[in-house]
Amino acid sequence: MKTGIVNSLLRNFWYKVWALLLACLFWYIVQGEEILEINRRIVVNLKVPDNYLITGPDTLILDATLRGSRVLLGDFSTRPLEATIRVPEGKTGQIRYRIDREHIKNWDNRIKLTVHEPYITINVDEKTSKKVPVREFLKGVPAEGYIIEKIQIKPNMITLTGPKSELAKIEEVLTAPVDVTSLASSKSFEVKVSAKDLVKTDLSSDSVTVSLMLGEQKINKKFSSVPVVVVGSEQSTSVTPAVVSIVVQGTPGVLSFITKSELEAFVDARDLPPGKKYNRPIQVKIPPDTVLIETQPQAAAVEVFNYKRPN
Repeated sequence: MKTGIVNSLLRNFWYKVWALLLACLFWYIVQGEEILEINRRIVVNLKVPDNYLITGPDTLILDATLRGSRVLLGDFSTRPLEATIRVPEGKTGQIRYRIDREHIKNWDNRIKLTVHEPYITINVDEKTSKKVPVREFLKGVPAEGYIIEKIQIKPNMITLTGPKSELAKIEEVLTAPVDVTSLASSKSFEVKVSAKDLVKTDLSSDSVTVSLMLGEQKINKKFSSVPVVVVGSEQSTSVTPAVVSIVVQGTPGVLSFITKSELEAFVDARDLPPGKKYNRPIQVKIPPDTVLIETQPQAAAVEVFNYKRPN
């Protein structure tokens, strides 16, 4: 029984082998000629000259349909589609392109390409640089009784490199928020420069040092009816008004110990010929560690008489 089956298989063996090979060949030809449609994505790479840039993304993704024989399309089952747009020098603003097979390198024209939304619009601008100041962004207030007397930023200027049209709108850049809540002593902070609103812009420095110098909080204090005296003349004089109001600034601790007698208001009548009236500025001497804020009034009428001041 087994011998009969073997003899049956070996009978015309080579004819059977050739028949199988021909069947496989015909199947391959038929499959290869079969027309297929497959959906693929196209990665569109946007290229501009070195002194230009695109204000949007440099790469776009489009959907497309490919139609062709199974043999031709077989390579696209693994290979991604890439298209390249090269913008010529001198072309800026909004530019519209239609993506087609001519933008895909080594495209086989036997394959039909249909891009679903083939038109793209890009914005191209010149690349330029601009130096702008850095300004601090403070958040909160220092501890009670303290004020920020001085702020120092290093570097206080940075260079921005980006789209010409965007940089034209920028006059300064801010730091990230610096929290000074309850701060009671001078301190330096290393903070980032805020670039969230800067489109495609590079910064020469992405961080700065913000140094805050604190001092005691100062208040103003007004002293009324401070007498005005005339100095520098040997002649008898009169002055109007005879008293002034003086406002000085200092820390609460300093001002609490100052009395009106420590302030001096005077008019300098040196070298003024007698027999006339003059309008002269009122000068003021104030105690140490205080600042003159206001003198009211600021000038006085001085009359110099023809006789000397009695001893």
